[in-house]
Amino acid sequence: MKKNFFILIIFSLGQYAFAQTAVRNEPRHHNVFENDYVRVLDVYIAPNDTTQFHIHATPSVFISLSKTATGSQLIDQNPIKNISVAGSIRYDSLVTPRIHRVWNDDTAWYHVMDVELVAGKPHINEPALQNSSLQLLDDKPLVRTYALQLIKGGSFKLPLSKAGYLLVNTGEADITFQSKDINEHRFMKAGHYYWTEGAKILMTGNNDITFALLQLK
Repeated sequence: MKKNFFILIIFSLGQYAFAQTAVRNEPRHHNVFENDYVRVLDVYIAPNDTTQFHIHATPSVFISLSKTATGSQLIDQNPIKNISVAGSIRYDSLVTPRIHRVWNDDTAWYHVMDVELVAGKPHINEPALQNSSLQLLDDKPLVRTYALQLIKGGSFKLPLSKAGYLLVNTGEADITFQSKDINEHRFMKAGHYYWTEGAKILMTGNNDITFALLQLK
């Protein structure tokens, strides 16, 4: 009986220690961009694969980029099932840190982006953006999040901001960015991103598209 008790304690301690993996160090969370305001983690989970237990402790914006049947489990709790919705944009304050693991219950890859808001406190508070192409989703201390919908031949201008903007594509788009007399043409797929302190966005492709737009503070 004592032997089994000690084995249970060792297992529990090992599980707790393993769960202290910061999300940025979990192997399926790829740190693709980082500055004073954001840390962009591009997350890919293959069919039937599972992440390590990891901890989320930084305010974050989660952007789903695939429709995938998934499962997740908070440490010491029962697993739950879910279906991600491609294009959904969700803010989480993570005031209470979350320790969990996630797996892919589907036949296609699970793709989500975790944008950690690393500034700690707001530096500026620019006015909220006003445009018929925008839907304001959240206005939080470190960020405003929007859904930006652009149609074929449309354009949108981001005014200058010292804190900057992060634009994340949720589909496929042919786009030209104009900034400081420089034209930059990109073909963007789901999860491709663009960081700028101000630019004009021109839809040069033949399709409509929705972006996640983060206005940092």
